[in-house]
Amino acid sequence: MIYKENERTELKREITEEIKKEIVAFLNTNGGTVFVGVNDDGSIYYNLNAKEKDIEKTRIINWLIGNVITPDPKQFIDLKWNKDGILVINVKEGLEKPYYLTSLGKNKGTYIRYETSKAEASIDDLKRLELESNKIYYEDLVSNKQDLTFNYLNELFPNLLERDFALGFIKDNKYTNLAYLFSDEQNNHTKIYIIDDKNNIKKRIDFKGSILKQIKEINNYLIKINNYPKKALTEALLNAFIHRNWEVKTNIKIEINLNKINFISPGGIYYLSNEELDSGKRSYRNPKLAKMFKYLGYTNSYSNGLKEINNLYKEYKKEPLIMATSKLFILSLPKIKELK
Repeated sequence: MIYKENERTELKREITEEIKKEIVAFLNTNGGTVFVGVNDDGSIYYNLNAKEKDIEKTRIINWLIGNVITPDPKQFIDLKWNKDGILVINVKEGLEKPYYLTSLGKNKGTYIRYETSKAEASIDDLKRLELESNKIYYEDLVSNKQDLTFNYLNELFPNLLERDFALGFIKDNKYTNLAYLFSDEQNNHTKIYIIDDKNNIKKRIDFKGSILKQIKEINNYLIKINNYPKKALTEALLNAFIHRNWEVKTNIKIEINLNKINFISPGGIYYLSNEELDSGKRSYRNPKLAKMFKYLGYTNSYSNGLKEINNLYKEYKKEPLIMATSKLFILSLPKIKELK
């Protein structure tokens, strides 16, 4: 077996206190595996006898039954020895986030997985984990800003707000965050960067206002770029808006390079494994936002998920690249030299 670290794999030479943090990070993110007895370069560090294996495995079990991690994570963790004599700690994503080291408490003992390493959770991370655990969506919360106008929305869809259907714009007689996203006052920007062959930024373009306004203006800009399937560009743009994590203030970024366009949106894959994502399965961080786009006709005509983008590229024998961490989702569309 080849051992290599990535966002869902951690290699450790021996059992140390650090492994507790790795387990917590995987519980709070997308799950993963800790291989104990492996050097950083992937070579096997040791091969224990049967008695030594029992001692090592018992140490981990004692952590799980000893209230070392809160809440109780036992149902999400599986231990076994593989044929190489390596202790394999399989950790599933937990359902009662945030998980933390009991001795340190929630504020100091919560860890998340970020790319190939763990990181102490920030205040924003803790809030996100709690909302995810309780299935509370950002879009359903009452907006901090209530003085909202919808001129652009009304311009595109007259009288829409007066129609009798569940928009999800109002909660307890106040505007929700969903309403805020469609309002003229929406303040999350989207930035396009033009990158040259030396990876320098040649030009920046800033889009702001209602998300509908941004999508229209950005899409009009992107579809003028030659040698990309226009439908794929539109789909990638919609995907960035529908699935992004709107709780964080980081902007959506679109990098236009010489041979590819990167769509970078805050928030990783929401409740899906990479395998499920590859199969075309969908998961919505913002279900009401996704429903709203479908109702307005944005996703009826050309949006069928990442699977659709892959299908569009198959005829050109090219493949989009997906990179996801706990904080970012990157979809990279390669340039097509000659469109059919």
